[in-house]
Amino acid sequence: MKNTYNIGLLRRRINDALPRPLSEIGAAALEAFLALPGAGAWRPDRLWLKELSYVFDIGLPFALIGDNPSAKWHSLRVGEAVRFGEQPEPSRWSEIHAAALLTRWGAEIRFVADPKVPTYGLEVRLGSGETLDVAIRADADANPNERVRPYLIAVDVAGNPGLRAAFDTRPNDAFARSTLLSGALLFEPRFWIGLEQKEWVYSARLNPNAVVPIASELLGSADGNRHALRLPLLT
Repeated sequence: MKNTYNIGLLRRRINDALPRPLSEIGAAALEAFLALPGAGAWRPDRLWLKELSYVFDIGLPFALIGDNPSAKWHSLRVGEAVRFGEQPEPSRWSEIHAAALLTRWGAEIRFVADPKVPTYGLEVRLGSGETLDVAIRADADANPNERVRPYLIAVDVAGNPGLRAAFDTRPNDAFARSTLLSGALLFEPRFWIGLEQKEWVYSARLNPNAVVPIASELLGSADGNRHALRLPLLT
């Protein structure tokens, strides 16, 4: 009961502090934030632009992922950070952002336990019934011969602009080395302090020789050009 009261109070505080009503996706992002374990314990002294932006920074990716049972462990861990108004750990947060983008583009994603890493791994299930691993790290294509299942590369370049230049040539090299690599996605969450919108800048390519081809739409068109996915938070 106490937590329900705290959530209701926080919801009212946030809505009262907003300059305009929320858009549909903005409202979903707010509810996704409030649903995180720990949100009821987050009690900032004030709700100014920085604090409001934090709510939607955290809530929007989970709103896009939606009601996905496999995301429960991530929501628990992110909720621990939210309790203290902190940012999620970077590797986990990159994985969540990649999952949010793929879900937005129509992919069926699933977080899965991976004994090689401290967080969960990510899978994409295609309409054909095939399942692709999603490798979320800058050196994901370093040793393609170690891969035994078809996979995608998803690289979060936030805070590391040098990766963007490297991305211009590395996917082509990786495509030539392994037909198990179906495609490559580079993305950068631009979740700067603000309430008008949140956006991702991204580019993607497909491997023409992949043993498991995927539709370009599942990577946001995958034409190799830079695009921006912008989602307005306010009406």
